[in-house]
Amino acid sequence: MRKKLGILIIFFSVALTWLFWLFAKPTRDIAVISGYSQLVAACALVLFALINFISTRHKVVDYLFHGLDRSYIYHKYLGISALLLIFVHDVTMSIGKRSPIQAGLPKDPYAIYGSLSLYSFVIIMLIAILAKELNYKRWKTIHKFMLLGYALGIYHYYGSATYAVFSINAFSIWLNMINCIGLLSAIYSIFFYERTAFKYHFKVKKLNVVAKGTLEITVSPLGANMDFQPGQFAFLKILDKDNQFASHPFTISQAPKNGELQFTIKDLGDDTKAIMNTLKIGDKLVVEGPHGKFNYKTGAKNQIWIAGGIGVTPFRSFLQAGIPEDYSINFFYAYNSEENGAYVNELQELACSHNIKIHLFNSKEKGHLSVSEMSHYVKTAETIDVYFCGPKPMRESLKKQFISSKLKVGNFHYENFQFRDF
Repeated sequence: MRKKLGILIIFFSVALTWLFWLFAKPTRDIAVISGYSQLVAACALVLFALINFISTRHKVVDYLFHGLDRSYIYHKYLGISALLLIFVHDVTMSIGKRSPIQAGLPKDPYAIYGSLSLYSFVIIMLIAILAKELNYKRWKTIHKFMLLGYALGIYHYYGSATYAVFSINAFSIWLNMINCIGLLSAIYSIFFYERTAFKYHFKVKKLNVVAKGTLEITVSPLGANMDFQPGQFAFLKILDKDNQFASHPFTISQAPKNGELQFTIKDLGDDTKAIMNTLKIGDKLVVEGPHGKFNYKTGAKNQIWIAGGIGVTPFRSFLQAGIPEDYSINFFYAYNSEENGAYVNELQELACSHNIKIHLFNSKEKGHLSVSEMSHYVKTAETIDVYFCGPKPMRESLKKQFISSKLKVGNFHYENFQFRDF
């Protein structure tokens, strides 16, 4: 039920908007289609407010959507839905203006702001879609301009609405509250989040290359340490002025340990390559979090763990924290390297001590890991939960293979960040 709480909030908010609109009275005669058009616009404002609230990365978001990573899936589709609603509003308002009941009315001076809002959203989204090669920092900069379109849309609403926007009725009060939440959330996420949310300060204590192109960063707290659960992630930002590394999410690769925190980063993009080349012992960094609900203890006692490359980090944290004796786990670690993957020897020792069956797959020698290959090692008719962390293409391929396999998979658990560990 908790996993569906976020989507229930979305549907409840839209339904409440429709219910309040039913009892709202226009201040002048308008065409029926114009009234429905304003309902559509009101629903778009509700969706934009939810989008902006998700962008704050508040703990409530983590709770409502059962993980910050899942909230960004909703963020994406809410954005698409809101933009479609704006298009519908624009078309239906144009139809309403041509109706006999509105034909003699003076031209709305605030209509231009609604059009500007629509055009700005379209332009920004097209830039974001077409500029796929932009690095993460520039991608974030482009998204900040969404505030412009959103502000124009709200200004258009207060100028053009044919309902008393500041009267004491449920529809007006509801939308005023929604707009306030949306604006404050947008202002916070754009102007204050980076300055205020990173409250945990650390200093680089040790740097260790644990595999080809893979750097382990151990930091010690400069104040309060951060409490977290194995498998969670946090946003990391470096304070060194010479390092232009923007805040990124990374799995915390070590089980909770007093006096230190650990991240393991692979050079999979420009930003991570830069951090590997410039980070030094003694450098200061800040952390925001923790986030995430990737926790094997929420699943069945019979499990398959699958790690692809740098996706091994949450499973290392699980193993270091200790596995209860009543769990039966087959751990498959696939990596693509002429050398050993990260932490291979340590993982073998930890798995042995916890009676976990570990299976190593170097694709240079054995090819890609498949469910057929896994079936040779997993012999059970009972329901199995699968926990996966690795590249999206690998995940989608294995999900399809599990469907057609003889293994009885209950749930396939994974996180949705595509820029995790990049």
